Amino acid sequence: AGFEGRKLPFYITAQVAGAFCAAALVYTLYSSLFIEFEQAQNIVRGSQDSLALASVFSTYPHPALSVGQAFLVEVVITAILMAVIMALTDDGNGLPRGPLAPLLIGLLIAVIGSAMGPLTGFAMNPARDFGPKLMT
Repeated sequence: AGFEGRKLPFYITAQVAGAFCAAALVYTLYSSLFIEFEQAQNIVRGSQDSLALASVFSTYPHPALSVGQAFLVEVVITAILMAVIMALTDDGNGLPRGPLAPLLIGLLIAVIGSAMGPLTGFAMNPARDFGPKLMT
């Protein structure tokens, strides 16, 4: 409500660019530690073993999940999160929430993370996940 559709490409670009820049900053600040870790663990970049270090920047699905299953998990948990946020913040809804809305939203994120985190890492924001993947 009130968000102009013509602004959407710029909004998405800004989100991905922000995540990319954040990942680049983290890599720059910690690059010597990353290299030290790779050498200590005999990790070759690009190998399956390197996903443990790459997961600092982005989420990766559990090896037992297909890409389709991981995508479905992310769609479902993002839809649940957005539905609850909209329900809790809509004044016309009539829910007795008051100042509890932020706490309930935080609790929901913790529950989603506990339940679905092992499957996909629960990115819940494609820009937060895609930007760092572009950087790495």
